[in-house]
Amino acid sequence: MTAEPVNKKFFVSDDPADQADITYHNMAARGLASGAQNGGMSHVQRIHLNVGQHYFRFCDSQRFAKGWKDAASGCWWADYEVFVKVKQAAQRHGTIQRYAKSIRSSRLAYAAKLYFAIPYEWGDCGSLVIARLNVRLDAYKGRGLPAYYNRDPHKADKRDRKTDYVPIQDPTISQLYIPGLRGRLKTVFTVIQKGDTASFA
Repeated sequence: MTAEPVNKKFFVSDDPADQADITYHNMAARGLASGAQNGGMSHVQRIHLNVGQHYFRFCDSQRFAKGWKDAASGCWWADYEVFVKVKQAAQRHGTIQRYAKSIRSSRLAYAAKLYFAIPYEWGDCGSLVIARLNVRLDAYKGRGLPAYYNRDPHKADKRDRKTDYVPIQDPTISQLYIPGLRGRLKTVFTVIQKGDTASFA
């Protein structure tokens, strides 16, 4: 008998106490958790992740330095095939390399921001965690949507330069939203490698 995914209650549950979390994560995966669409995914579907496979999470470098486990416990991840494409773009595209150098970013971090549409307000993608899945886990999978810089000048990150982010239009690039990792990262994943993105590309 196949075991239930350990985060099943974040997708479906008969317990009324779980309904708020189910609704929140369903909306967050679509970029609607705060009301108007911002980031998130289209063509969203629930999938089963593959035990034994490697998954990849880009993290904000400052949050990672304060506590990498907390930074790595966020919901947004990528699978191996997508990570390879982002890494190859960082290695091959001179425009990405030149601009990354001009803003003192690693080329892999900047490529991730382009492909996944991540404003600096959400993170600089300066750190990376590679982890092998140990148990059955479900995720939302979809294609990235545009993300918008914060119009509140008191909350906006100056590095975004009042620029919105539109993900690279490649139908083979998907994102994963995995709810329920907070507090259980250690049991769900085995961390294979972690550190600055500059060391990975």
